[in-house]
Amino acid sequence: MKPYIDLKGASGAVYRYKLAEDRDPRTTIAGNYLYVNAEGVVVFAGEANNLHDSTRGFAEAAEKHGAEHLYTRLNVSGASRADELADLLSELSPAGNAETTED
Repeated sequence: MKPYIDLKGASGAVYRYKLAEDRDPRTTIAGNYLYVNAEGVVVFAGEANNLHDSTRGFAEAAEKHGAEHLYTRLNVSGASRADELADLLSELSPAGNAETTED
């Protein structure tokens, strides 16, 4: 899997995410995160005040959507995290996020 991926949001902005080796973000800094399958498709996108929390839903995403990799992007500003997440969700429509909005 690539060490970095660049994703374009609906706005046209491009965001660079870094692979979390062994699915361990190795930081407690706030940021955005992605679960990606073996084909490189984003199956879930989220934000966290502590990137260690980004692993909480990984097992379920792996089971339901084939998630294999965790990518993170440091972003301490809550407003920036939310805006970035909304931009990516609008463009990518990950399967795992669609499930959470249907509940």
